[in-house]
Amino acid sequence: MIAQPRLPTSLLLIFLSAIVFTAPVEAQMRGKMGERAAPSAERREGDFKATGLTPAFPADQACEPISSGFASPYRHDGSRRPTDRNGGLHGGTDITLKVGTPLLAIAGGKVIAKGAGGQMEGNFLWLQHAPEHTGFPFWVHTKYQHLAEVPALNIGDSVQVGQTIALAGGTGTAGGHYGAAGYPHLHLSTHFGPSDEFELVGAYSSMVRARDAKNSDFLLLFLSSDADRAAPESLLGEGKQVPIAIVGEDGSVRPVGSKVVWPVACRARGN
Repeated sequence: MIAQPRLPTSLLLIFLSAIVFTAPVEAQMRGKMGERAAPSAERREGDFKATGLTPAFPADQACEPISSGFASPYRHDGSRRPTDRNGGLHGGTDITLKVGTPLLAIAGGKVIAKGAGGQMEGNFLWLQHAPEHTGFPFWVHTKYQHLAEVPALNIGDSVQVGQTIALAGGTGTAGGHYGAAGYPHLHLSTHFGPSDEFELVGAYSSMVRARDAKNSDFLLLFLSSDADRAAPESLLGEGKQVPIAIVGEDGSVRPVGSKVVWPVACRARGN
């Protein structure tokens, strides 16, 4: 594909060199517990490191929390993850949800891939977010997994921050650890890189391999300081609690003008 103009800044270089995941983009691999092993082309393992960041939602809003964070060795139910995938660490952010819960675009951007994946993946959607959509001097690629159905959006469609883009589901989770019922949730993975260039790889063409991209914690997008994004482990105490911009029940973005939001709408407490 033809690359669009990039933003080669010293800040971008610092961020991408210091980001807490040091290998290429995340593996959505399959292994034990009756799960199909991923072809070698899909295995993109690396050294994960938790940022220690936690979301701080507006006090008057009830928001869906993280059930298994980036680089966590544990699933939402407290069980340990298989060690044959990513060293036993989580390659994204899980949010437990009811089937059919609307999922929101975390930022403006465009659809670059969608479809039905395999076990431990399910229906998926990839968005690409340009620097002008996020306000950051780098490109962001996000993947939404386990969707109730393949979204109706077309490849190349533009999306706005906070727009409903898909419905939560449990596709790809039935069998193995979760049994016949599966586990309805959103698995969101976030990849940061200097370019919009990418290729689709894997058995289902479900993996976006963006050039020189690195996978890391979604919560980095809510840090206000570029220096903090480059070294989140240096934050102490309340600095680890990241204020989160949200979409309310009425569809409004809070704070007004925020370019990155939580992927599920919040509701006023007491409602």
